Amino acid sequence: MHPEGWLESLVARRIGAIDERLDPSQSYSQVPTFSASDRAMIDVLGVTTEGRLAVVELKAEEDIHLPMQALDYWARVAWHHQRGEFQRFGYFPGRELSREDPLLFLVAPALRIHPTTDTLLHYVSPRIQWQLAGIDEHWRESLRVIFRKHSPPNSAASRAIA
Repeated sequence: MHPEGWLESLVARRIGAIDERLDPSQSYSQVPTFSASDRAMIDVLGVTTEGRLAVVELKAEEDIHLPMQALDYWARVAWHHQRGEFQRFGYFPGRELSREDPLLFLVAPALRIHPTTDTLLHYVSPRIQWQLAGIDEHWRESLRVIFRKHSPPNSAASRAIA
């Protein structure tokens, strides 16, 4: 009845299925973040094996807001990370986090990605390393990425993600 929650629980348990760089032993779902007086919940917050934070925004159904919501969450995580707040509040215990900006992963069933997503991602700052992961429509049985799109190849960010 709640497909996005179901997808979130699968990704949090098997985050390495989204990208092999993501540490499967450390991921958190529904992480609270703040911007002024506004509170938001990050779908999944993970870390790469090298210690770089990763924001994972999920949609189980077509949603025109996916890129903008993901960017909002990325900005919140970057802000908290610059202040060292994740570890201070008990996230990633015993782990040294990279000082680099977080990575951004946008995840949705391949046939449910809104047609404007590519257009909107074209305008994302080169500072933000992003990956759009289209997962198999049968994600409830097997979580499997069937295509990936990355930050533009001419940006410094995408050279590091490749």
